[in-house]
Amino acid sequence: MRRRPAQGDSSDPGLRRDANAEGNRPDSGGVSTERGRRQRPRRSRRRGVGMTGKGRARPDGTRKRPAVTLDALVEAGLTVLERDGLDALSMRSVAAELEVRAPSLYWHVRDKEELLDLLADGLLGRGARELPPTHGDWRVDLRELAWSFRRFLKANRDSVRVLMGRFPSGPGMAPVLEHQLAVLDEAGFDRQDAAYITYGLGLLVSGFVYSEQRPITAAVAAGVPIGEAVSAIGDTIAAFPADTYPHLVAAARELTAPNIDERFTFVLERFLDGLVALPRRPKTEPPAAADA
Repeated sequence: MRRRPAQGDSSDPGLRRDANAEGNRPDSGGVSTERGRRQRPRRSRRRGVGMTGKGRARPDGTRKRPAVTLDALVEAGLTVLERDGLDALSMRSVAAELEVRAPSLYWHVRDKEELLDLLADGLLGRGARELPPTHGDWRVDLRELAWSFRRFLKANRDSVRVLMGRFPSGPGMAPVLEHQLAVLDEAGFDRQDAAYITYGLGLLVSGFVYSEQRPITAAVAAGVPIGEAVSAIGDTIAAFPADTYPHLVAAARELTAPNIDERFTFVLERFLDGLVALPRRPKTEPPAAADA
């Protein structure tokens, strides 16, 4: 004779099916288990903090403020850059300068590349404080601007490595480009030429400084004085066979003369000479209206 299962006896297949069905009913996010109990879904522990710095909302709708301000982040990054150099710059080293943990920086930047964008603009902001006065003569003004920029890059460690190839678009960049574009507009250059001149002059100066700050040989990198190294290069060039390389041998001393300022002057003045050939509007004619 078949035994009737007692109430609650889980050995009966029908009761097990009923229990499973009960546990699988839709509810507010519950997840059924083998015994039909509901479990709350796990919450991600990752914080939704991105570049905007808005942070994560509190239950009352307000948002947490970043532990580090953007200005403090830039100043700390520039401090690390000047003291330790670009190779030592990292999210962690900047966080240590601020006495916070690296994730605190993610309110403002996601990685080192975005940090470098901020530092590039911060460097230009510092350079804007040293802009030379204008004299109403575009050639004099551009010459002084180029020399001033060169001095700035040489005085601020690894600044040229940060700036080369980057186009900052923040408040530090604005007064620097405005200064140069105003000089060119006053001189009568059209907007497209002025934009190209601005690009070319910046590249001329930064490229020159980058070159003069790099070790020209392994010997210089190892600590040999640059004058001694350049003299050795001149001796090597002069020893080439003159019948095969007559022009190279003849110019050996001129190629290796340690007159870096004279070289910069020559390159800059030839750049400015070239601008004379560009068309310019008369001073009595107003500049063209900006495109809509």
